[in-house]
Amino acid sequence: MKHPFQKLTSDKSGEHLFATVKNSLLVFRLTDGALIGSWTDDVKLQDVQENKFKKDEQPAKKAKTNKKEPKVPVPGPGAPPIYNYIRSLTLSRNEKYIIGTTDSDKAAVIFKIDHSQENCISLVKRQVFPKRPCAIATTFDDSQLIVADKFGDVYNILIDDNEPVDEKTLQPILGHVSMLSDVLVAKHEGKQYILTGDRDEHIRVTNFPKSYVAKQWLFGHREFVSSLHIPDFNNDILISGGGDDFLVLWNWYTGEKLTDIELREFVEPFLNDNHLPPERFRTEDLKKEISITKLETFRQGEQDILAVLCEQTNCLLTFVIGTDMSITHKQTLTTESTLVDFTFANGKIYAALDVESDSSIVAVYEFDDANTLHPRETNVLNHITDASPCEVDGRDHFYPLYYINSLRKRSDH
Repeated sequence: MKHPFQKLTSDKSGEHLFATVKNSLLVFRLTDGALIGSWTDDVKLQDVQENKFKKDEQPAKKAKTNKKEPKVPVPGPGAPPIYNYIRSLTLSRNEKYIIGTTDSDKAAVIFKIDHSQENCISLVKRQVFPKRPCAIATTFDDSQLIVADKFGDVYNILIDDNEPVDEKTLQPILGHVSMLSDVLVAKHEGKQYILTGDRDEHIRVTNFPKSYVAKQWLFGHREFVSSLHIPDFNNDILISGGGDDFLVLWNWYTGEKLTDIELREFVEPFLNDNHLPPERFRTEDLKKEISITKLETFRQGEQDILAVLCEQTNCLLTFVIGTDMSITHKQTLTTESTLVDFTFANGKIYAALDVESDSSIVAVYEFDDANTLHPRETNVLNHITDASPCEVDGRDHFYPLYYINSLRKRSDH
């Protein structure tokens, strides 16, 4: 059976689908499902750990003459497994680059896209960071990559094919006291800003490049913020979501909270025991927990559509955003399998499916004239599934598909 795709994105033309599966990046042509680009991370976790340990040990051992090989620490029983997979994925704004982050060596990997080549992606830069990157975005001219890490720091590096720098020389341009979960670059009247969301329900708006100046904080969430999105149709609008039962619509520049978008009534029928808190944190008034995996907006016909994916559910919510910023629920699309991720391409939604069989690992849904989504059968899906090189024996060999809810803070009190 095939391992599910973990991340999906597509280009503006809707002709190409970019997907990650475990430690591989794949590019498919959507007209026929052909695999036209691929890259597999060959960095081995054991080698990374050994090199880091030796480097850290070296100064302490300088004065000693004992030449025995240092022993690399081995995680003890019960320690969480370390996976080698691609955590983030984004296209540059000019679509000349596809950029990801790797857990193996805590790096950002930058690929040049050239559709005239047999393999359309080529790695041009691999920049290692002090801590694991968890979210990425590009500046408006695509000259710089903005990288947020799990310790709350944000860095910027050049998007080019020059040699990477020593990670010890990298200096953060801003920081939170909490783990970061998403990052965006926004623009207002020609000036750029960095927007960051964290585990402590905060959203920070920061000047860029003078990032030591925080313009303001946006307060409106009660749980972690996992997803930030700015629509193409109005760059002053921010939609945010995370561990709450609602999304928030903001004017990020003025700091005004425009409205909440309630989700529970639409997603409640699709929540199950996987959405309960761990047993030790359950109370009499417990509720199944909602976590936002992804937010996307797009123009379909004459309407601006917001699509919302809640983690580990077999549904996709769509809303219509009015010109007055009113929000109307449009559809709750029920899917046969749990959705892992989705992307919009040329009037269609392509979704990564969590399946334990030889069936297709991707589905496509098409809008009708009323902007209602319906499943569409096409051989392209089978071709994409067949071309995916990642075979596994069963779910026990799946890499993590759902980790957003792990951002939720717990208390024994």
